Amino acid sequence: MMMETRQIDLNSKYQPLLTSKSRYIVVAGGRGSGKSFAITTALCYKAMSLQNVTILFTRYTLTNARTSIIPEFVDKITRLGWDEYFYVHPSENQIICLATGTKILFRGLKTASGINTAALKSIPNLALWVNDESEELVDGNLFDTIDLSIRSNDTTCQVWLVLNPSDIQHFIYRRFFAENGIGDVTNESRGNITYIHTTYKDNMRHLPAEYIALAEKAKEIDLNFYNNIWLGRWAKMSEGLIYRDWQQITDADYPTTLPCWYGVDWGFSNDPAAVVRICFNPITYTLYIKELLYERGLLTGDIARVIHNDIATRKRDYILTNGNKITWDGKGFIGEMSDNEECRRIRRAIENREGEVYCDPARPEQIREMKINHYLNAMGAVNTDKVGRIEYLKYFNVCYVGDNIHAERTTYRWQTSKTDKSQYINVPQDGNDHLMDAINYGSCTHLRRLGIANRLGER
Repeated sequence: MMMETRQIDLNSKYQPLLTSKSRYIVVAGGRGSGKSFAITTALCYKAMSLQNVTILFTRYTLTNARTSIIPEFVDKITRLGWDEYFYVHPSENQIICLATGTKILFRGLKTASGINTAALKSIPNLALWVNDESEELVDGNLFDTIDLSIRSNDTTCQVWLVLNPSDIQHFIYRRFFAENGIGDVTNESRGNITYIHTTYKDNMRHLPAEYIALAEKAKEIDLNFYNNIWLGRWAKMSEGLIYRDWQQITDADYPTTLPCWYGVDWGFSNDPAAVVRICFNPITYTLYIKELLYERGLLTGDIARVIHNDIATRKRDYILTNGNKITWDGKGFIGEMSDNEECRRIRRAIENREGEVYCDPARPEQIREMKINHYLNAMGAVNTDKVGRIEYLKYFNVCYVGDNIHAERTTYRWQTSKTDKSQYINVPQDGNDHLMDAINYGSCTHLRRLGIANRLGER
């Protein structure tokens, strides 16, 4: 079959995807390195060269391949001028190469009903397994189950692991790097493994200037973060402390001109209820946190009264539209024209209990009680991806008021590895973290609702 091919210019570091005979190809790199572009392009070439086999493309979770990954493949097929040789199945997550009979299947390792190993093991003629975002695959046994099902006497079978390197405790680092005598990222073949490593510096001609500026900004702010996220180096959590740079201040240093909101972590008999007041200065990227409550044995109404009292009595300064400054002292306004319509509007806002209250969503009945019975603007905080919220919060300046916040902050650490207590893993310790959770709930949920990025440009 005669066909016209338009070349796609791949970085030479990715050429082993088309030429290597190794059983395993580990494609590890930093953000913006062009991995996705190279992988989808290489798989189109593979589909045109392998006869009547199946290529399995997986992610740990792949909820809708037709709107996420399949369009990337269609884009490469069109760029190569091969639209007539590929068929995108309208209902099943697969692309068929009509020229060779090879199929590319798109699956999630984890589905709504659980891990999908039985279905993945039974795929016929499986010659190539590509697992994208492999940093999310933390179960080495799950990897082995699928890996051992890929075997054929008729063609070279391969496994491609595509990832942004995470922590050295990950089984991929231990098995494919440390046990093979490789300490970090590399571009070489050793034994039955080929390593490909790229960074944004290998892809700069395809990146906008503002994207490159984000990388350089990260380098200035946090070199360890830059090395891991942008240079794709494996991270080593040599210091277990999570929040290192927070600053304790006095109540007198807490701003009186910024709008405030609240964070709540529930507690009762064993754990204290924790409540914090939060405000944000967007010019300095500074969050200000004040501890309001840290006590056991309190009912919802007791917690609500603490917030009500803070709203009513908190000192705050207002600059009126005429330029005059007035101060609310908890009882009334002090300052010129403190009885005009604008002042009365501000007072009504205070009396109507200004400020959102972001609560641990695990207690929806208490959140509803806060709203219905105690007239607070209470809502469930976002409580998914705790590590992601921590990483987001780490790149704000944080000033806090409160001895219990100080006690928790100075002991809030990552967990240690079960096999090596000198190493830390990317899981926070659980227990003495009630104010840390209240701060996390309130700060991250509110700032992300507003679309505010941290100093690294992350949202």
